Amino acid sequence: MSRLRWLFVFVFVFVSLPCLLQAQAAVRASLDRDHATVGEPITLTISADGNAGKPDLSALGQDFTLGGVSSGSQTTIINGNVQSTQQWTVALIPRHAGAITIPTIAVGGERTLPLRVQVDAGAGGVGTAASPADVSSAATPVQGSIGKPGDPVFIESGVAQQHPYVGQAVVYTLRLYYAANLLDASLDAPTSDNGDLRQIGQDARGSQVVQGKTYAVVERRYLVQPEHSGSLHIGPTVFRGRAMGGSGNPFDDDMGIRALHASSAALSIDVRPQPSQATQPWLPAQAVTLSIDPPTSPPHAGEPFTLVAHETAQGAAASQLPEIALPAIPGAQVYPEPSTTTEQMAGDVLQAQRTRRFAIVPSRSGDLSLPALSLPWWNVTDDRAAIARVSLPRLQVLPGSAGASAAADAAAGAAPAVSAAAAPIATEVQQGLRAWQTATFVLAILLALALAWGWRRGGTAIDTAMRQVEPPAGTGGDAPSLREALASGVPSLIAMALCKAAPVPRPRHLHEVAERLADAAQRKAVLDFDAARWRGDGQPTVDVLAQLRSAFARTPRWMGNVPGANAATVLPPLYPD
Repeated sequence: MSRLRWLFVFVFVFVSLPCLLQAQAAVRASLDRDHATVGEPITLTISADGNAGKPDLSALGQDFTLGGVSSGSQTTIINGNVQSTQQWTVALIPRHAGAITIPTIAVGGERTLPLRVQVDAGAGGVGTAASPADVSSAATPVQGSIGKPGDPVFIESGVAQQHPYVGQAVVYTLRLYYAANLLDASLDAPTSDNGDLRQIGQDARGSQVVQGKTYAVVERRYLVQPEHSGSLHIGPTVFRGRAMGGSGNPFDDDMGIRALHASSAALSIDVRPQPSQATQPWLPAQAVTLSIDPPTSPPHAGEPFTLVAHETAQGAAASQLPEIALPAIPGAQVYPEPSTTTEQMAGDVLQAQRTRRFAIVPSRSGDLSLPALSLPWWNVTDDRAAIARVSLPRLQVLPGSAGASAAADAAAGAAPAVSAAAAPIATEVQQGLRAWQTATFVLAILLALALAWGWRRGGTAIDTAMRQVEPPAGTGGDAPSLREALASGVPSLIAMALCKAAPVPRPRHLHEVAERLADAAQRKAVLDFDAARWRGDGQPTVDVLAQLRSAFARTPRWMGNVPGANAATVLPPLYPD
C-alpha cells in the first residue's frame, strides 16, 4: 500500500511540475541594457501569456521618469494549440545615479521578477561630425546631450546663449538622428519653467555621417524668453517610435518590428537681470538697425507720397520691437498705417523686422525736412547700451496742380486750428454730432408719421411728406461745412456735408451726390469714399481722404439744380400715356 502511495505522489509531481513552471513563466520582464547614465532612456519589456490585464507601473515612479508606454499582442497556433502573448514596452529615464532595483510588477494575478540596473552620473557621448545638408551650417553648441552614435536613434540639444538677459530671445535647438526605417514616431515638445517655449519655423531635414554611419537628421528650433532672472530649466524631450529590422530581442514581433526610444538632456541656463544702466524700453539684441525707404519720385504739394520705415533686430523677437512713430513734420500732414512684423532664422540667430508705412501730404512746395529716428537698445555682444539712428536729407517738394494746391492750403489752414484749438473744435464737433443725433431722431418720428399719413393718402402724399421733412437750405448752422468736415476726417460728417452741399432737393445717399456732380474727379472721389465706408472697419484710408480733399478743394460742380440732368438714364414709364 505504501508503494502505491509513493507511486501516486511521483506521478502527481511529474505531471504538475510543467504546469507550475509555466505558471511561474506566465509573466516576464527584461531590460535592453543593465548599465546606463542619468537621463538616458532604458527600455523595459513586459510579456504575459493570455489575457492578463494591464501592468501596474506605479512603483517605477520613484526612481524613473516614464517616457512612454506602447503595447501589442501576438497570437500563434502550433499543432492546433492557440497561444496568445501580450507585450508592453516602457521607456524608463533614470532620475539619479546608483544601483537601482526595478521592483516586481503586478500583471493581473502574476508578478515579474525584480531587475537591477547600474546608473552612472556622467552623460553619454556626443557626435561631432560635420553638419548635415539642409540643416544649419552654424551648429548650435550642445550641452550635455544624451545619445550614443552607433545607436539607431539619439538626440542632441543645446542653446547658443549660455548667459542670457531677462527677456532676451534664447534659441533652443533639437537634432534627432535616426538610422532606421521608421514606421511611426513622435517627438515630445520641451518644457521650460521660466518662459514659454514656441517653435520657430519648420523642421529642417538632412543627413549626416557620424562615426562612419549615415543618419537622417531632423532639426527643430524653439524660442524661449526668460521672464525673470535666475535659473532657466528646459526639460528633456523624449522620442518614441517603431522601426523595421531585427534587433535580436526575443520579445520583438515576428515581423521584426522593434520599439525605439531616445531622450535629450535636461538643460539649465543662468539668466542675468537687466543692467542698472539699461535704457527703457528694454531691448536686448545682438544688432539693431533702422532704415527708411525714400519716395520713388519727387513729391508734389497737396499730393500724398509714401515713406516706409524698418526696424531690424538680430537676436530679438518681433514682439520686442517697439512701434515706429514719426514726429510732426512742419509743412506736412502725416498719416500712419498699421505696422507689420516678420521673423526668420539666419543661421542660429533669430532675425525680426517691423515695417510701417506713412502717407505724407506736403502743404506747400519747397524744402521739406524729415525728422531723424532713433531706437535705444542693449548690445548683448559687447554688453553695453547702444542707439540705432537713421535720417534722411531734405526733400524738394514740387508745386502741385491748382486743385491739389488748394487742398493743401485748406489742410494747412485746418491743421493749426486742430493743433492750437483742439479742445474747442472737439467740443464743437461733439455739439454738432448731438444736434444731428437729435435732428435725426426728430426726423425719424416725423417720417414715421408721414408714412402713416401717406399710407392713407396714397403714394403721392408720401412723396410730398418726405419732401416736407427735407432740411431746408438755410439750416446749416448745426452741421459743419464741407471744408470743415473734410478737415476733420470724420466719415459721417463728410457724408452729411456732401449731401447738404447739393442743391435742393437734397440727395439722401452719396451715390445720388455722385450722379449729380458734373466734375469727373469729384464724382470718382465721392464713389471711392462711399465704397471705402462699407469696407473693413468703415474708416477710409489716407489715400481716399487725400483724394477727396484734393477733388473738393474747389467748389463742387453740379449738373443742375434739379436731378433731371440724368433723366436719360431713368427707365421709361411702365404704363406710358
